[in-house]
Amino acid sequence: MAEKNYLISHLRKGDFSRCSPFLEKALLGGENLVNFLNDLLYIAASLEVKDNEKVHPLVTMNCIKNIIGDNRTNPSEPLLLYGLHLSKERKIINYNDVIQKKEIEDDSISSVFVGELEDALQACDWKSVDKLMPSIYYVSDRSRSIIDTIADLGLQNIDSNIVIIFHLLRAFNFKQKKSHVWTYARLLVNKIKSNPLPKPNSRKDCAPKDFIENIANENDVQKLVKYAAVSRIWDGDYVRLRSYRREISFWLYENFSISAEKNMKDKIIKNRQIDFISLAEKIILNGNSYNMISEKINTLDALRYLNNIGCSINIKSYVDSLLRNE
Repeated sequence: MAEKNYLISHLRKGDFSRCSPFLEKALLGGENLVNFLNDLLYIAASLEVKDNEKVHPLVTMNCIKNIIGDNRTNPSEPLLLYGLHLSKERKIINYNDVIQKKEIEDDSISSVFVGELEDALQACDWKSVDKLMPSIYYVSDRSRSIIDTIADLGLQNIDSNIVIIFHLLRAFNFKQKKSHVWTYARLLVNKIKSNPLPKPNSRKDCAPKDFIENIANENDVQKLVKYAAVSRIWDGDYVRLRSYRREISFWLYENFSISAEKNMKDKIIKNRQIDFISLAEKIILNGNSYNMISEKINTLDALRYLNNIGCSINIKSYVDSLLRNE
């Protein structure tokens, strides 16, 4: 029997008053903070999304988790509180209830090969995907392999899927609970259903570091966000990393050109020490809608990463734009 998680139970019931003790413990840092964030990530992955929302709550929550990481000994209360309230006035889907009922009702779950699921995903045969997923899930002993398989195929459409795939992989990796696997897998399938999957692309002889100078000249902020996501996956530790890198290298090759000359001497920008936690707090304080806050927090997290790897972009100009209430 699964261990009772009281914070998740309170959130499912919408009883935020009983969540206060968990927040107070999280503010002390340490393992309490880790558990609190992991529960919020799981709840964010379980939220029903509105049609007009461009950024999934799980992406927003993982960005908040990343930014809080800049000061884990004294975590930001406004950021934790915002993460806690992401589920307010939203339906929380209990994906595990559905899969457990299927296990009870269908005692003849058959053995299937992962290749069958890959073929169904590639063909965008969602009816077959829905039928195969429970079998793959149970045959693999509820391992994370089902998430990796779906992510692998999803990366064939990086422009549509990279942001949710990166943040979902990072969110699940935070503590990797078996009881969370099915929810993350279902969310990922639901997201990649929105757009057709092209055929696998050929690997190109390039890596994110080859384009670091080009990024400094990039004016499209969404390209910066996607570049940050592919770069972080590239440097990650994943079973299917070779396949992930194939698709990433192709996307980089198609979207950027490798500079023949090192001509950045005149564009070297020394970014001052930036307090990304304070910036995130200001965005939340000044934001007047979830869409506005989530898009800006997502961008801020990408800028934080690019700043950390020493990318010569004018972080301040982007930050000033984020702080404008528009």
